[in-house]
Amino acid sequence: MKAEHIDPVAFLEAMSLPVRQAGAAVRWLEGRVENFPKPGESSEAKAALTYGDCVSQEILLTALREHYPWVEVEAEEDTPTAIPFADNRSRQRVLIDPIDGTLRYVQRDGIYAILLGLESEHGIEASIVGLPQEQLVIRAVRGCGVELAYAGEPFRSFDGSSISNTRPRVLVSHELPPGLWQALETDGFEVEKAAGGAIGVAPLLRNTVAAIRTTTNPQGLSRRTWISTLATREIGGCVETGLGPLPSLYEPGVAEILVGASSAVVTRLRKLLLEA
Repeated sequence: MKAEHIDPVAFLEAMSLPVRQAGAAVRWLEGRVENFPKPGESSEAKAALTYGDCVSQEILLTALREHYPWVEVEAEEDTPTAIPFADNRSRQRVLIDPIDGTLRYVQRDGIYAILLGLESEHGIEASIVGLPQEQLVIRAVRGCGVELAYAGEPFRSFDGSSISNTRPRVLVSHELPPGLWQALETDGFEVEKAAGGAIGVAPLLRNTVAAIRTTTNPQGLSRRTWISTLATREIGGCVETGLGPLPSLYEPGVAEILVGASSAVVTRLRKLLLEA
């Protein structure tokens, strides 16, 4: 089957309902599924796997096969519907993480996400981030802004009017430098664990001012970081590494990201990170 160009806006329209369906499924399964760690992974977080991950991915892949059966896919888990995509090659590809933050999901101690991204040689063209605990889906197209929907409501353009920041919450990853959590609290922030998908969209969440994600993996943060941060960049938020702005295209070796609604809060976070 001949590969065709995927319109990013049409991609969001086709795949937003499946992300909502996957979110509903994993939310219902939360607390009802076991962790079956994948062998050979470098950390407990990377090894974590549940039936929730598999169900979520199958929902997403089934919809993707209906709309774009020829597209190249990078799927996180080894599930049956991933097989028909295995030999596909296309100029665009779809990146899927059915539960970004499975360890948070299993331990029920932080915010996890469902990630779907459309990528080309020019970078992430479109993204959908589902946050089941927040009953929120955020979608973005590069250069076209951001839409969000709460609890099954229609999508609407993001304008910041629904965001309440009465609490100075900062989301942090599981690999946090020693002393940074305490430093954030001492500086007046409320700290909460979250997976990368939630960290990337932190400025769009209620009562959340910023986020920090770090990794000790020599390869750095994965491509999923660029999926999750697209929406924040589209609203004019600040996404930086420890050294400066996050590159527009994926680069290996990026060890941390700092995400905030403004450069001022990111500068504040960087100072605390460097001092930790």
